[in-house]
Amino acid sequence: MLCCFVRVGNSVRMPKRVVLLLLMMMTGGIPLRGADVPAGSVGAGGVDFAEGSADGIGGEIAEKQRLFRGTGRHLIPGDWSAMAGKTLGERLRMKFALTYDALGLGTLGDRASGAASGDVALSLRWQLLAEQRRAPLALSWRLRHRHAYSEEAPSAVEGGRGLLWRLVDGFNDRGLEVPELYLEQQYFRKRMLLRWGQMAPDDLLDDHPLRSAKKQFLNQAFSSSPAVGFPGSGLGLMGRWHFREEADVTVSASNVQTGNLDDGARWRLESDALFQGVQGGWNFGDGQRLQLLVWRTDGLAEESLEADRGVSLTWSRVTDGDARWFGRVAVADGGTVAATKFGAAGVSFRGRESDRWGVGISAGEDGHRGRGWQVAGESFYRWQLTPDLQVTGFAQAAAGDDVSAGRGWLLAAGVRTGLRF
Repeated sequence: MLCCFVRVGNSVRMPKRVVLLLLMMMTGGIPLRGADVPAGSVGAGGVDFAEGSADGIGGEIAEKQRLFRGTGRHLIPGDWSAMAGKTLGERLRMKFALTYDALGLGTLGDRASGAASGDVALSLRWQLLAEQRRAPLALSWRLRHRHAYSEEAPSAVEGGRGLLWRLVDGFNDRGLEVPELYLEQQYFRKRMLLRWGQMAPDDLLDDHPLRSAKKQFLNQAFSSSPAVGFPGSGLGLMGRWHFREEADVTVSASNVQTGNLDDGARWRLESDALFQGVQGGWNFGDGQRLQLLVWRTDGLAEESLEADRGVSLTWSRVTDGDARWFGRVAVADGGTVAATKFGAAGVSFRGRESDRWGVGISAGEDGHRGRGWQVAGESFYRWQLTPDLQVTGFAQAAAGDDVSAGRGWLLAAGVRTGLRF
């Protein structure tokens, strides 16, 4: 697999820039001949372009299409959406989602504080080679602007509070960024997926159906991976192979530009640090999935990140009634991660019509830095007021010896709003 290009045994190691160049060259092969797959469908054992996390490019576009097919009054006139869909979809073969999410957060512990921020993002997929082709090709691109409305952004609230991981994922004050720009191609009747370019590896790795800071849990224990040393985004290659519908294998190699929990996009093209991951997934009865991720990463001196490695095991289930469950245990050496031992579990249920509510609990310690166990929990209720407007109320609690300057506990609550165009 991809990892064998980087290390063979314990003695041979190729320069990482050469590795990335070889990985890019690998995508130039000609796909084998096979039957055509109708547009918008999925071949036997295949996948569609919407594969990925709920907050990824494919997930945002799929969510927008699902909501706009629903009934109810829209904030955006229907003829506007139809005109945009016809112009971009039919003439240019483009799909897009324009989103705006805002968050207001208040905390109580050793002191009271509050913060607010906004996140506007444009996710776009341009179908360069039509889905009817044997090897459909798409260009995916995301532009976003994150800004604080208060003195500090909600992502910075944990500063000085002694938390191992953040109360919220994203919602920082980094301004204009292009975190993702990659090509995506499918082969062998859509059973093989390749991506290459600037991307977030956790779009396909270590995912679960409740991981979404914009639609479900905010705390990084549930919306991110505190015990996996993902780069925030990186230049590289990802591939996934599906064995029918029962199993899949995903491999990833990309350079390291920033840490996962930092959630920034640096575009350090000269970075020699490399992240590698291999994940096996197994889908079985009643909508259940089990996946195991093994990963390693080099250190990045500019971000004070050390070399690290670890393992993450995740179980999830989506029932026929759209109840979503997940459980996770993970361990790591501790050079880049927030927790060297970590566990989390959560569940969310559908409420009235398209509403959703959920509750989760997590625990972890950072043995690498000598920081003891902390526990964090969160509950939320999301009101889908219109197909394109949602409002979420949430509450969190964290406890541990280092939390709130030794007080031992921290409470947080707030409101998140989201618009989809």
